[in-house]
Amino acid sequence: MEKRIRFTIILVLILIVVIAFSFQSKEKKEYLVYNEALDKIAVTVDDVSLTLKDIAFYVAYEEKTVQEQAILYNPDNPRQYWNVYTDGQFVKLTAKQAALDMAVHDEIFYQMAVAEGLTLDATEQKYLENDESDFWSDLEDWQKEQLGISEEELDSEMEKIALADKYQSIYAEMNQKEYEAYNFNGEAYEALLSEHEYSVNEKVWDRVDFGSVTLDN
Repeated sequence: MEKRIRFTIILVLILIVVIAFSFQSKEKKEYLVYNEALDKIAVTVDDVSLTLKDIAFYVAYEEKTVQEQAILYNPDNPRQYWNVYTDGQFVKLTAKQAALDMAVHDEIFYQMAVAEGLTLDATEQKYLENDESDFWSDLEDWQKEQLGISEEELDSEMEKIALADKYQSIYAEMNQKEYEAYNFNGEAYEALLSEHEYSVNEKVWDRVDFGSVTLDN
């Protein structure tokens, strides 16, 4: 009798573990509806948490960039390009990583710009306003809805990017490097990145269906 009870308890425990694992796996595989998950933290850079809303520009920008390449690759079925396997990874995953890397990169340089009290001059502000208008107008209404952010929120994010870009240029000159050396995939930037801490919230980021947020892929 005692052995039977012990056996039953073990079976129940195993069942609980299996159910918990199945639930976690199911949760991880289910993609988020991007515009319903904007407040979820995607990545933390030093002590700054960036939500899906904060990095929405990078998602839209990288999807747009890759889709242009996809249309050239196969105008009749652009989706095919997203599933091309090259350099050890699918294009879809490479693009997704690039979007996140750019967000981390720009946050680092933006914080450095803020620390130095950097601002945009009148000419830079005008260029920025034109870029903001162009980017927003290029998005279809349904894309804006799926992205889930307003034009004002996009403008705010692009202003941060402009400041980050300006400080990147200054920082490169200070260190006698080319501007490109501090791009998100540049060698000099890798050294700078090692001085900072960042962590990806994989429970959120893994569930972003990259390539289908602002695209019908």
